[in-house]
Amino acid sequence: MPEIILLSGGIESSTLLYMNPTPSELYPVFIDYGQRAALQEGQAALAQCANLGIKLKKLNMSQVGHDFREDQSNKMHVPIPHRNLIALSLGLSYAAQLGANRVYIALNQEDTQAYPSASLAFLTQFQAMARTLGEIEIAAPLLNLSKASIILHGKSVGMDYTKTYSCLLGYTTHCGHCPQCKKRQVAFNEAGYPESTGFYHK
Repeated sequence: MPEIILLSGGIESSTLLYMNPTPSELYPVFIDYGQRAALQEGQAALAQCANLGIKLKKLNMSQVGHDFREDQSNKMHVPIPHRNLIALSLGLSYAAQLGANRVYIALNQEDTQAYPSASLAFLTQFQAMARTLGEIEIAAPLLNLSKASIILHGKSVGMDYTKTYSCLLGYTTHCGHCPQCKKRQVAFNEAGYPESTGFYHK
């Protein structure tokens, strides 16, 4: 039966894509919501799908993100608050259209403490709401794993992390200074796989 996976092109969602034993039944979905790194994230997601021989579905919400950003006094890298609410809602709707029974979201252990739309309470409530609309499960199988642990899992299934993207700024080369780049560097070092010289812009 078809399953939806929300694919950002980052470490967690790309690893989850590779960990699935039946990739032929997966429908990866990339959402452009006007984030600064949308182009680079989309390219990374496309590269992961191409490597597995599966098609990437792109949903374009970029105008919504641009409209939100116009009203922000500080221009946010991620323009839409509670983005997981938007992503899961779109995933759930797309799953209903395809007759899929599951929507995967690749949240890790640290995410649950970082922002409300990644919290356990939010996921529980969203799953309950989803059940009122049909028999579609919201699955977050990486929820109890750290980013470093996820990297170790990915390495065990042949992940090429040089083709993933994490930087919030949307540069061709990861900046190395934004919060996401810093978390990425720490995780790879903790996993024992420090990234190559030149991966980050210095």
